[in-house]
Amino acid sequence: MSLRIKETSRRTGSVLVTISTFSGALVQWYMVWIFARHFGGPAAAGTYSSLVSLLTPIFIVASLGLRTVYLTHRDVWPLRTYLFLRVIGLAAGGIAFLAAALLEAKFALGLILALMASRIFDLLSDVYAGAIQRQDRLAWLGTIGIGASVATAAAVTVAAFVADSMTAALTAVALVAVLFYVVYWRTAGSVDSDVPDQHLPEQMGVRFPGVRSIICAGVPVTISQGIAGVAAYLPILILGRWVNEGVIGVFAGAAYLITAANLVGAAAQTILISPFRMQFAAQGPRPTFRRAVRINVFLVVAALACMPIIVFAGNPVLQFVYGAQFALPTRALVLLAIAVIPIAPSYLFSSVLAVFNYFRVEVYVWAGAVAVAASVGVVLLKVGFDPLSTGMIIAGAMSWTRFVGVSLCTWWIATRTDVGSVTR
Repeated sequence: MSLRIKETSRRTGSVLVTISTFSGALVQWYMVWIFARHFGGPAAAGTYSSLVSLLTPIFIVASLGLRTVYLTHRDVWPLRTYLFLRVIGLAAGGIAFLAAALLEAKFALGLILALMASRIFDLLSDVYAGAIQRQDRLAWLGTIGIGASVATAAAVTVAAFVADSMTAALTAVALVAVLFYVVYWRTAGSVDSDVPDQHLPEQMGVRFPGVRSIICAGVPVTISQGIAGVAAYLPILILGRWVNEGVIGVFAGAAYLITAANLVGAAAQTILISPFRMQFAAQGPRPTFRRAVRINVFLVVAALACMPIIVFAGNPVLQFVYGAQFALPTRALVLLAIAVIPIAPSYLFSSVLAVFNYFRVEVYVWAGAVAVAASVGVVLLKVGFDPLSTGMIIAGAMSWTRFVGVSLCTWWIATRTDVGSVTR
């Protein structure tokens, strides 16, 4: 009976985590929508999206890949060490982002500081969220995430209409991030409870044991996730050198479908990384890989079924939601639908690679995908190709190159008989 109750609780937790992931993405989309509707159309949406595209890669690198390492590394170190490294990374990332944003000379200082503060507290909460996940308390994790999304949406709405300012709206988001940092901290419990002292006899008396081990494992994860952060916003970063904020705003509005596909993959990864880890420990790499393949077949079929909806319903939906200025050429919608197909399946293979502790493979795959997509995008823009379609081609080149690379690498590693016990 207790096993049945535990399994039911795990399924409920998985559903709540999935809802939490999608609600977080929905709030990010809602912010673009309210900025577009309330503060000046595509230009306001473009300003916010451009600032986020600058912030995201910097803070992904600053996060040092710590949550992934915490959940998958074979050596177990206290959570306090991960928190220590996260604070150091965020301090460096904050300075780098502030300098980069000010050099752009097109963003208000208040806007920069508010967005930076919200991201800092989100990433501090992320470490505690990893602890909650490791404790297999997915229901709590999902519930808190949903609560944070609802509170953020409410805060940004009230601030936008009362203060009539994007800076005030983002400041309200930052205050919600601070509040939920406290919630995550209190929910996770003691930072010393996750590993017994006797597990670390050689580290007795060390305040932050395992720093070197975590950094060695985290460097390839950090590089991989940093490149992934650049990849996620590469179309906007490239378009920003050729077009104005209005065009970027139109692209960003439609590109939230790509974000949705990324969130499907991220949700599946969050839910399945622990089962993948347990299956790998019990049965080895091949059954783990085969399980990922079976799930990915379902994800690909679902994406293919959505293609006609994207192509034929895309413009009516975009114009209804954002306004007439956000319509896309049919060619751009087709290219968008093609770009979406392999995104979620790539996450599943990436989680398997993380469980195998082949962290560096992701670095090579992402680097190759960015190089291919950036090269294609720059060439097309130089010859005068339609910017909106070019943005979709950049996204598609990115997603398909990554999918091919990560699937082939996962298959090759899984078929080897000597998947080792050390981080690669």
